[in-house]
Amino acid sequence: MSISRRELGRRLRNGRRASHVTQAEAAQALGVSRSAVSQMESGNRNISGLELHRLAHLYGRDIREFLREDSAESAPITALFRSHPDVSLDATAKESLVLCAQLQHHVATLRGLLGLERGLVSVPNYSPPVPGSKWDAVQHGGMAAAEERRRLDLGNAPLPDVTDLLEAQGISTAQVPLPDDISGLTLIDDDKGVLVVANRDHHILRRRFSFAHEYAHVLLDRGSTRILSRVRARGNLMEVRANAFAAAFLMPTEGVRAYVRGLAKGHRSRDRVDTFDEAAPIRVERRFEAESQELQMHDVVRLADHFRVSCIAMLYRLRALKLLSRIDHRRLLDEENGGVAKTLRRVLDLPEPDHAVERTRFRSRFLGLAIEAFARGKISSAKLNELGALVDVPHLSEDLDVAGLSGRRKRTLQGEHH
Repeated sequence: MSISRRELGRRLRNGRRASHVTQAEAAQALGVSRSAVSQMESGNRNISGLELHRLAHLYGRDIREFLREDSAESAPITALFRSHPDVSLDATAKESLVLCAQLQHHVATLRGLLGLERGLVSVPNYSPPVPGSKWDAVQHGGMAAAEERRRLDLGNAPLPDVTDLLEAQGISTAQVPLPDDISGLTLIDDDKGVLVVANRDHHILRRRFSFAHEYAHVLLDRGSTRILSRVRARGNLMEVRANAFAAAFLMPTEGVRAYVRGLAKGHRSRDRVDTFDEAAPIRVERRFEAESQELQMHDVVRLADHFRVSCIAMLYRLRALKLLSRIDHRRLLDEENGGVAKTLRRVLDLPEPDHAVERTRFRSRFLGLAIEAFARGKISSAKLNELGALVDVPHLSEDLDVAGLSGRRKRTLQGEHH
């Protein structure tokens, strides 16, 4: 079923505005009046194939974007809106999810233009059985994290930057402002590849956890091509499994235990061992000073900084590994909520992560692809401006003119013609 004339007009209007082209400029390119372009965009005038081809070229778009039944900006999230109808009623949330779909589409297109097609050939599809309980989900997630660490030869050391790790696996990453209830999003498409998104408005350490969480979905839930991670769904078995994976992936069991041993803590108050001399056993005991083996908040702060996670995440991981009693866990949670951890970070002179730099890393990668495609003559200046506007960098082609990069593009194009 073909799209309606009104829908085609709407897409043309959006394409023109995104490319910063006026109706008068579009009219001049077509050799018609400005009112004729207005009539096209309102769906009141037929558009010939030649006119559509010229407008697509002017706007720097693939003509198929205007003609497919589901537009590039809506097709990937239609299923999400059906699964989460409340999100579709929130205009801001809907706009953010549409942006995620657009970014997936454009990243895939740019990489294709530059000969950088990427897939998930090297990323395993673990596809464990559907967990029957939360206990099963936690076990599956932990085992998958340990296996993935072995596969990537990460040992028990803290992870490097998670987005770099994912990008090296052929998975595109982005940070987009999302409602607070949404921590991340995974989009999987055979043609467009994989994009995982973390909520740009969340704390940097929470975003790190979210990227690891979404990576779990890529590894464990490959059959689900649209996954929205929401706080309200934390009891869902798939989400429980992804959270367990993220915790074990970021804070490996043996790595955490080794660090605690390095603090000379975590032992029982009394250790006993029996030796045997062929005649009778000899019992040897070692006693520790009372409370000397209990982890304190300054220990947790150092652990969290070492593995680059939040103190809350580390406290729950220590509890899961039985390195904290229930009483100590509650005591330390109260201290963290009271601001003790923040004070200790300052006292211990631990550096604060740079939120501003981390939030712009995706934008830098995305703009790098767009500028390279423009420099090679693969996209027009209008398309370049459209891509820049998606990540809040308007009039990008003008900035390149100032930097003298447009001259490189001209030389490239001239070289191709000779």
